[in-house]
Amino acid sequence: DVIWPGESRIFILADREQLNGIFSNILKNSIQAIPPDRKGIVKVTTEVIRNKVVISISDNGTGIPEDLKKKMFTPNFTTKSSGTGLGLSIVKRYVEGAGGKVWFESGTGVGTVFHVEFPLKYTVERPGDPHIE
Repeated sequence: DVIWPGESRIFILADREQLNGIFSNILKNSIQAIPPDRKGIVKVTTEVIRNKVVISISDNGTGIPEDLKKKMFTPNFTTKSSGTGLGLSIVKRYVEGAGGKVWFESGTGVGTVFHVEFPLKYTVERPGDPHIE
């Protein structure tokens, strides 16, 4: 499910490959957090707030236990049996390199929401764009 604001195009100053890395990492983690016996829901919302854009990715997965929350952006930390544990530390580095910030909210057994905020370059509204709700 993707929810887009009234603006049809949002422009930020960031590296395209790094943006792909940011969102593919967060989306992959969201999908992997959903237990096999649960119908997964991953929701992406985009909101323009003054001179910033916030992209939020929520899931209905297992959530992040309280004792692990402070370690989530630490290099080489992982809760998985495979992987390097670099995913979220790279996400943080890329987001901050583009002048943004990343944070999350999580409830054990309920799911997690990752928020990625970037400085807004500008928006372009195109009346009649089919993506505008």
